[in-house]
Amino acid sequence: MVPTLAVAAAGVGLIAAGCGGSGTEAGAWWQVPPTAITFPVPWAGAGPDGAPMSGIEPAGITVKATEDPSFSVNLEDIKAKGAGAQWQASTAAAATVATLLTGADPSTLSIGYDITGPIDGPSGGAALTLGTIAAIRGDSVTPKVLMTGTIAPDGTIGQVGLVPQKVRAAARDGYRLFLIPVGTERAFDAATRRPVDVIALGRSLGVTVRAVRDINQAYPLFTGKTIAPPVARPAVLPPKSAAVAMTTTTRTLAAARRDLARNAALMPARTRAAVATQLDEAEAALRAGEAGQAYGSVVDATYRIGRTSARARVTQMAREKGIVATRQAIADDVAALLTRADALVAEQSDPSGMRVEQWLSLPSAMGWAVYAQGVLQSMNDALQKPPTIPDEAKRLTRLADIAAVAEDQRVSIERFGPDAVAMVKASASRTQVPEQDAAEFLDGYSTFLSRAGADSRKLFEAQDTGAASAAAADATDIYPVLIALSDEAEAAAQSAGSLREAITMSAYATTYYVLGTTLVSGSAYGLSGFGLGEETSRAFDRTLLRNAVESGEEIISEWTAFLQWSGQNMAYPVWQRDWSQGIYTALKGTVREESGATIALNEIWYAVMNNLIVRSASLHLG
Repeated sequence: MVPTLAVAAAGVGLIAAGCGGSGTEAGAWWQVPPTAITFPVPWAGAGPDGAPMSGIEPAGITVKATEDPSFSVNLEDIKAKGAGAQWQASTAAAATVATLLTGADPSTLSIGYDITGPIDGPSGGAALTLGTIAAIRGDSVTPKVLMTGTIAPDGTIGQVGLVPQKVRAAARDGYRLFLIPVGTERAFDAATRRPVDVIALGRSLGVTVRAVRDINQAYPLFTGKTIAPPVARPAVLPPKSAAVAMTTTTRTLAAARRDLARNAALMPARTRAAVATQLDEAEAALRAGEAGQAYGSVVDATYRIGRTSARARVTQMAREKGIVATRQAIADDVAALLTRADALVAEQSDPSGMRVEQWLSLPSAMGWAVYAQGVLQSMNDALQKPPTIPDEAKRLTRLADIAAVAEDQRVSIERFGPDAVAMVKASASRTQVPEQDAAEFLDGYSTFLSRAGADSRKLFEAQDTGAASAAAADATDIYPVLIALSDEAEAAAQSAGSLREAITMSAYATTYYVLGTTLVSGSAYGLSGFGLGEETSRAFDRTLLRNAVESGEEIISEWTAFLQWSGQNMAYPVWQRDWSQGIYTALKGTVREESGATIALNEIWYAVMNNLIVRSASLHLG
């Protein structure tokens, strides 16, 4: 979305909520005195006559410690249609990522934004994140440096539009260096109505244009300081965790082979042969000790078997029993799976026998169950209503899609989710803190993440009410899943009474945030669609997609290596990195690359947040 008019002044206050410990218990960062900076954010759009417009918005950013944290967003002064949701989503994303990357305790942190002008959707996210990090850390910002791009949960910078217009605005205002996302070096120019080399355009205007992939690359160019920690040696799985990885991968591979044998008659010969080859390759990787590579291949193969056979089974059932009976059978199956997902979430949140790093990793591992719960709830809601598609053939296709997605959730509940929690339990924690302290610490992050997810949802709704309505009616779209999880995510913004409740709330908040980010900003990373478990043949941008995955994997590697070197047990995020890299590597360069990247990106985002929350806890909980 782009602005058509300048908007009225607005004060945006984002204050991290939670019932965490007091500022005096929080570590060193809070001792930084209150800081206020002005940070430039470029924007571009069309004026009332349709002519291109662009400029630089001087966003005011303030940070301070607070003994009485709360959360509020005041956007009442913004009158332009849609602008409130745009700024709200951008500032919430920036505040969340900056808090994660600095290790600040959100239960003692207040961040305020003062905005006076327009913005084009979430494209100010990267600049606002950089400014917020500088304000939290008290770092001086080099003048006449500018940045555009969206921001992902792991700090990756995503694609934006109208980059040539923003470069011209930078030149008009005397900026010397303009940072753009990787993959946008060539962009459509609204002024000339044709593609342009953005780097060459900047050179002709006296501006150095440089592409960057993530916040780690961008921050030194603004401040001369780094964010990413030094890496002493690569992070690896400890022996106990490596043994669990081998055991779970062996078991999951055997289950996939049984799936293939049982469903072989329902699968096209070409798909059956391809999956068999995949499983053979996974077994070879396992024999070579590459459990992550093997597990990634098994995850993808399991999904392919389940989706393909589920669609065939629905078609066969409809032919034998009719579409009404088929719909009811699917509804019954979804309801039964939902009951199992509910039970799994309750079971996995039990913190007994674990310590702090494990407690903080559980919400990420529980993402499998929470996501399944949201998907199944949204499909269950849709199946309880009368069919809305009059054409029987189209209704059958939609039922087959639902059955395929339900099959994804079945294996998440039965295999992948339990495998993830098994890895967390194997990751012995060295740090012991009181359960109540850990619960209060988790509360602060749960609030930040749930509110940021809600703001992403609001932006999606504000950007295109028609798209939101269509997505809401689609039982295999991400948006209904956000709706299904909204009550639990909103509850996550409240104080938890026990550690078990805090872990559950954190699991909901984390998944809600990841889904909201995928819905609003996922297209900025080269993905063309967000159907649940659906293969796609639509075009996508390989440069952007690969940058997102590879940058995310690098960020995981940096933080896991640093934290492991400093004594934290980071086995679970190391495992997340290994198998997500495995599934993406297996599909990279194939027609199914987008499918692998979608799964890998989500796991990467969970892993990076896991790393950074553990890092923050090491600063504030001891």
